[in-house]
Amino acid sequence: MNNKFDHNKRIKAMHRYLYLLTLLMLFVIGCSEESSVLSPDSTISTNEPNWIALPAPEGMQINSSFTESKWINGRYGGTISLYRSYYNRYGNVIIDADITFPNYSFSGSKTISMTCDDQNCVTSFSPSMVFNKNANFTVIYSGVDLSDINPSNIKFAYIASDGSVQYAQHEGITINKYSGYLKVKNAKIPHFSRYGFVN
Repeated sequence: MNNKFDHNKRIKAMHRYLYLLTLLMLFVIGCSEESSVLSPDSTISTNEPNWIALPAPEGMQINSSFTESKWINGRYGGTISLYRSYYNRYGNVIIDADITFPNYSFSGSKTISMTCDDQNCVTSFSPSMVFNKNANFTVIYSGVDLSDINPSNIKFAYIASDGSVQYAQHEGITINKYSGYLKVKNAKIPHFSRYGFVN
């Protein structure tokens, strides 16, 4: 009789143990699925494109990124302009950028920031936005070292929402390899991301 009672007791304990183990496994699986939803998709390619580099500043000068911000009413549009220059051992480096928003390009009013990188020929914008009408972006860099770059390989690109590199539509790219001059005219900006010259 005692053996049968002990056997039943062991079976109940085993069932309780399996039940707790199953609950624990469900909890762990649920947490890992939740974290994968909240964390970025690891299958998206996050490889940086081959951005064209800016020359380093001369001596002790340390650049940080260059930013201009402006309150823009989407109904009326507007323009944000940025002009910066700094010296390096080869001469003067100049960044001259303008982004123009047409009338009714977005709803409401926002403070929009345009930031030119201090290491690459790249510009980023914030806050995250998608436009009803494309914004137009023109940027000129001069004093860039293009000596090891084939001008025919230079494109103007942006990082798409899936992490891929896409070429931006524009009205033309002007390159002077010897003076280190790069210009893109009226690149179409359908949404904010990082935009810049790649090779």
